[in-house]
Amino acid sequence: HSRTPADVSTDCRPPPHANTKPTEFVSLRNMPETAAEATEAADSIVAGRSEEWGRVTQWPAARIQTGDWTPAQWYDGKLAEIVRELENSPLLEPVGIRHQVGPAGQRIRDAFRKCGPDEPGAVRLFWSVSSKLRNRLHGSPEDFRCPKVRKRHLASRYWNRKSHFLVAQRYDTVGGRLTGLWSRDASVGSGWVPVTVREENHAKALVAWWNSTPAKLMLLNRRSKKLTYAAWSMAQLRQIQIPKTDSAAWQALAEAWESVADIELLPMRDGVKCRARQVIDSAAASVLRISEDQIADWRQRLAAEPTISNTRAPRPSGK
Repeated sequence: HSRTPADVSTDCRPPPHANTKPTEFVSLRNMPETAAEATEAADSIVAGRSEEWGRVTQWPAARIQTGDWTPAQWYDGKLAEIVRELENSPLLEPVGIRHQVGPAGQRIRDAFRKCGPDEPGAVRLFWSVSSKLRNRLHGSPEDFRCPKVRKRHLASRYWNRKSHFLVAQRYDTVGGRLTGLWSRDASVGSGWVPVTVREENHAKALVAWWNSTPAKLMLLNRRSKKLTYAAWSMAQLRQIQIPKTDSAAWQALAEAWESVADIELLPMRDGVKCRARQVIDSAAASVLRISEDQIADWRQRLAAEPTISNTRAPRPSGK
């Protein structure tokens, strides 16, 4: 059985230049097991009984025509609408406007080789994204690497982009904990991407924001590779929205980091009971000027997603 919601809306797409009817996304609770079940599912959807097989989201045709198919990322299509509102918020701006993001992990792997701590040129890098190792906002690089002989110039250039603030380039939605961390030792990484930030408090505040529910929603709305193991390009990471520089909530985010930096974050599926996530989201709510109850609803919706909870979506009552 597949636990990945499936978008079966491609047969319902409006013809070119149509601009009236919305596209219907149907995220299946589970994939049909037989040809007969597949026919039954398709017939039900065509007949307008999509709810018998999954969750339905209506997406305006104008968005589809611009290439916005983001409801396919979610079982709860409301989350795609929330992300759209976040990305259009006048309180936020893309991180890439004011901060350098990169180099990507592939470049680091190409330029560095594994080595011992005493070898000339050895530096400590962030290598693993394991949730056993990366479960607190405060981390330290764990792996020793040396520049490859023929890549010393590139390795030096990449190392000069090291930062105290790093973001995950890939993420396990079921068991993963962090999407960003702060390190006392500036570094680069394989699964971790440096984001250039000058001031320490600002970097810590960004770490808190990057692990907030709003940032998680924006990241997962852009996931590629597979729904349960997200991966992001540099271009995608640069488009993630952060508070504008004049936001009065930067201090609240920095204080949230200080409050929970050494507390273990629970996986997203346990976000409702995770104290650290609650503290972070309280600060994020002040950024967005919304109530804590509203952001708690987002956190609960996120925790209930099949690609996060690793459980089947419930059938509607009566089925």
